[in-house]
Amino acid sequence: MLLSVVNKKMKGSFIDKLFFCGEVWKVSFKGMWQCPAIFLPFAFIALCETILLLVLLLSPHPIMEPLLGPPIRRFFGEMFLHYPYNFSLLPTLFEYADLPLTLILMPLMCAVTIGMAALVVNGEKASFKKNLKLAIKKYVPSLSLWIIVLLVYIGIFMLLKFLALHCYPPALAKILHIPSWRMLTICQYMSLFVCLLVEPFLAYAMPIMILEKKKLFSAIKEGIIVGWSLYLPTMVLLAVPALFGACVVLVKQKMLSFFINILPESVLSVMAGGFILMLFIGVLMTTSLTVLFLIKRQGINE
Repeated sequence: MLLSVVNKKMKGSFIDKLFFCGEVWKVSFKGMWQCPAIFLPFAFIALCETILLLVLLLSPHPIMEPLLGPPIRRFFGEMFLHYPYNFSLLPTLFEYADLPLTLILMPLMCAVTIGMAALVVNGEKASFKKNLKLAIKKYVPSLSLWIIVLLVYIGIFMLLKFLALHCYPPALAKILHIPSWRMLTICQYMSLFVCLLVEPFLAYAMPIMILEKKKLFSAIKEGIIVGWSLYLPTMVLLAVPALFGACVVLVKQKMLSFFINILPESVLSVMAGGFILMLFIGVLMTTSLTVLFLIKRQGINE
């Protein structure tokens, strides 16, 4: 079995472990190539996001204006219900509306992807429908896990924000030549970095719940142990796609700010391109972490 070959490469020096991540991606890409259906869960999320984008696009239309018009007028102004300003507001509206959609769908679709990935890399046939039924049974603990992780990240952000606002003396600001408002921005970026450092300890709770059918807090406890033992390869598997995703977001923002003044309608194609790229990144991260978890478990069993 392919996992057995990769498992032998997991043990070694620091450089060997870095090359080992390449082997994990190799197994992940092979599984994605052999079973394109593994893209269906995240493709469903992208489809829902596309529908949401089209609904927001119709906010000035008489069909949607009674529902979306009043909050847009109150928080942004009447002008954003008219062309071309409605297109410039579209990315901001989507960010707010996409948060609850992501929180509702992502736990379910991640669980489906994990189940399908585990079957594919072991050479078995993966069924979207079958794994969806299993994921629905685990939806409440999966959603609870996502809420816990979200609260952890919010806590990290609020702590660093508090330190920037209340524990940064003016004397130090003069010495460093960094004003308080800029230090707040720096702390916001630092919070993203700290969250990335913490994420390996939380990344395996979902695979443990889905594949080993553990309860929520048992899965979190065991996931922290697994994350510690696989910290370096997990960090690489998370950081590289996350860095690519951050670049995609930055490029998308630059393209939006550039094209919005030339052709407002281009915001739709730019955002749709972002959906496709984030779909691929989501599948890659979920599949590669599942592969790494299975390799770890196989090594223990051997």
